Amino acid sequence: MNKNDTKLPEKAEIKKAVNDYCKEKGISKASLAVKCGISDATLCELEKENWKKLSNEMLLTIWNFVNRDKFGDLFQSMDFISTVKACDNARKYSFMIGITADTGMGKTTALRTYARQKNVFYVSYDKTMNASQFFSALLRELSIPFYSSLNDMMTFAVDKLNRLESPLVIIDEAGKLTHSMILYLQVLRDKTYGNCGIILAGMPYFKTNLQKNAAREKEGYAEFLRRINVWHDFIGLQPKEIEEICFTHGITNKEKVRELKRQRRFGDLMNEIYLYQIMEGKL
Repeated sequence: MNKNDTKLPEKAEIKKAVNDYCKEKGISKASLAVKCGISDATLCELEKENWKKLSNEMLLTIWNFVNRDKFGDLFQSMDFISTVKACDNARKYSFMIGITADTGMGKTTALRTYARQKNVFYVSYDKTMNASQFFSALLRELSIPFYSSLNDMMTFAVDKLNRLESPLVIIDEAGKLTHSMILYLQVLRDKTYGNCGIILAGMPYFKTNLQKNAAREKEGYAEFLRRINVWHDFIGLQPKEIEEICFTHGITNKEKVRELKRQRRFGDLMNEIYLYQIMEGKL
């Protein structure tokens, strides 16, 4: 995964990146402004190339936002391809699909890459969020500049999702969802059922905890678990995939490749590859 750039690129490149992003997502500049938390006027000045009215800090903010989900040349592993298929199926059949993967297996990269498409909305949940903050983040993804009561925010999100063609909501880090958020997401699911797909992605304990709480008859868990149509679990990197990745990164030492085949998580494999390249003076 690429880190956000800290060096400001050429201004023409920033303008092109903004236009490319809007084209990919099928949104207007006004919608982009809402999504990245800036004013319409700022993007108007960028479009007119009035660079003197735009600070380097603002240009860097825009640049980082429109490039946040670009990861360069991605290796399309079996897990990556199956994640894309799961997202496609969620959109096509308006399914709610659970995806589980251990840390470092490439789940988030695959999902954020998919989220570059039109009518796909990505929100990563974290423990600092309450329900209002979550739905504020979802509304921002939906390009709706609206902040009010939780009920009103839910209503606006539901109305927008029910008016779009094959929308998909991706909720990453779903294993951190609180009990109250599980109940609210059940409402969101019920009110968009038949038109909107939902992906819930998290660590393996996400599925395990849902099952445990459902077995304990904790409020809402059995109902929520029943609404998840399909579960998809990552299998990890396969030996042939590791060979291909090693070859791509110039590692031809058979003993080293054999050693690296023990890895199953993409993040761990790349850390080992970078360390090897440093030790061999190839970086």
